[in-house]
Formats: sequence, C-alpha cells, structure tokens
Amino acid sequence: MTSFVPPMTMADFLQASRGTWLNRRSIHHLDHQDDEAADSNLVIEPFDASDPVVQRVCDALQVATDRAAGGGRFWWESNLKKAVRNDDYAAVIVDVPEQGNPRKGFLLRDVGYVEKKSVVSTYNFADDGVLTITTRYDTNVGTERCWFVTDQVRMRVSSVQCLDGVSMTTYCTELRCPSDDDIKAMADKARQVADSPVLETTH
Repeated sequence: MTSFVPPMTMADFLQASRGTWLNRRSIHHLDHQDDEAADSNLVIEPFDASDPVVQRVCDALQVATDRAAGGGRFWWESNLKKAVRNDDYAAVIVDVPEQGNPRKGFLLRDVGYVEKKSVVSTYNFADDGVLTITTRYDTNVGTERCWFVTDQVRMRVSSVQCLDGVSMTTYCTELRCPSDDDIKAMADKARQVADSPVLETTH
C-alpha cells in the first residue's frame, strides 16, 4: 500500500479534489441562532487557464488573466435525490499562484461564502499539506482550513469573525463518492465472481 502524498499547490489540490464528495457538516452559531447539522454532495470540477470563465472572473476583480493558472467549479447538491445543478448553490474559483512560490497565492471567487459578491482570498499550504484560505469581507473575516486525510477523505474547518468576535464555526468531513464508472466496474467484477464456477474440494 502506497502512502498518500498531500497536494502542496492549488492546481494539485483541485485535481486531487475532482469528483463528488459526501459533505457531512456541523455548524455552530455563537450568537442566538440554533446550531445546524446537514449532509449534502459537493461536486468539484477543475479547469485550466483557457476556460472562458477565467476571463470573466478576472475582469470582475480587475486582475490580469495572464496571472491565472486555472481553477475549479463547485456545486452543492442534495445527496438524497438526483437534482439539476442550481447556480444558486454554485461557485467558481480562479487560482492566481504567487510567482516563485506556488504554495501561496490568491483565489478569485465569483461569489463569496459569507457575502454574495466577487471576492479575493489569500491561500497558503503548510509543510504538512494543510491549506489555509483567508477571505476579508467588509464587516468580517472568514478563515478556512482544509486537508486530505487520505485520497478518499477530506477535512475542513472554518470560522467567521465579525467586529465583535467569532460568530460561526463549521466542521466538515468529506468522503469521496464512487463515480458511475466506478460503480459499473464494481458491479461487473461482482458479476464475474458470481458467474465463475465454484471449485469443489475433496476430502
């Protein structure tokens, strides 16, 4: 069994995250709201710098497109039923790595997590592979840390800090879901085993 090497650049992180993940999260409101717990599917599709969305997001945030190195699309979907992807539960990020140090850089988001407008975040990878993303909004600061436990399991923790202190924390475990091709391959293998002749042993 080979050991998993965590990604250390945003491009590698997005590629390692490609696919559908079961997101199990707990949200703690540190004000007067009730806490929450929910499951959903998170779908991640990386793209390269030639994708037309790079131009759109860079123009919205007045960033030169030649600095962009691709990015990723994110969708949040119900894990209970097949649903059409809803842009109200979607986001795009564009990666702008720091020149000379791809472990650091900026993320351009078409829609922020806390405030629904285009926003620029900073990111960096620690030596152990933990990704930290910091987003500064008009009235608060969001900090998110994400890392791979294995290639099949991700962890995420985040907090939102307002002027009067931390107002929300979130804890997520994300489990990779098998693709349709993976399920078909497993079904084919099980069918082959079921159809194979049983070897009789003599005593």
